[in-house]
Amino acid sequence: MKVQLTIAAAALLLATGCEQAKQAKESYSAISKLSEAGKDMTANLEKAETDRAERVKRGDTLSLPYKELEQYLPTEVSGYTPGELKGQSQKMTGMAFSTAERTFTKSPDEEVEISLIDYNGSNALYQGAAAMMSLGIEQEDDDHIMGPTAVKADGVKGMDTFYKKDGRAEMTLAVGGRFLLTLKGTKQKDMALLKSIADDMDLEKLAKL
Repeated sequence: MKVQLTIAAAALLLATGCEQAKQAKESYSAISKLSEAGKDMTANLEKAETDRAERVKRGDTLSLPYKELEQYLPTEVSGYTPGELKGQSQKMTGMAFSTAERTFTKSPDEEVEISLIDYNGSNALYQGAAAMMSLGIEQEDDDHIMGPTAVKADGVKGMDTFYKKDGRAEMTLAVGGRFLLTLKGTKQKDMALLKSIADDMDLEKLAKL
């Protein structure tokens, strides 16, 4: 009996030790990933500051007029009818930005909304949003799946979110240290349509402005 108890105690101790080791490994992995994410965020913020400084040297500190910004939006989405272009430029104390947007419709409950914001005159607002894009957050539950964008382009960071139950797809991209591009689609099966739209927009060209 004593031998059996000793074996049982040893097995329990071994199992407990293994579990603690597993938890320690998972904790270390999480901390390591968080540390790497922090480094990426810092690097991206520093690059944004450098890019901003270069634009200031060139005298480029204003957002594009909204009419000019509208020209960077897609003119068509396959299978969808384009709506009117909408935009505006806003200025207030210490802050200025321009917006442009367009909605493409297939049916009353099927549409794609695309909006583009130029934060060149409000760099602090942009940096906060862009910093989140660089964290590489991944999350999934029964309702949605979220992760780094599938769009691969120089000067572009972003997040994709797909809502499983109702087919909503959302993509938010930080572009070139000044632009924030948002694409939203309803009745989607995945992120494929939004990705194809973003790819067709030549974001690398936009990022170089």
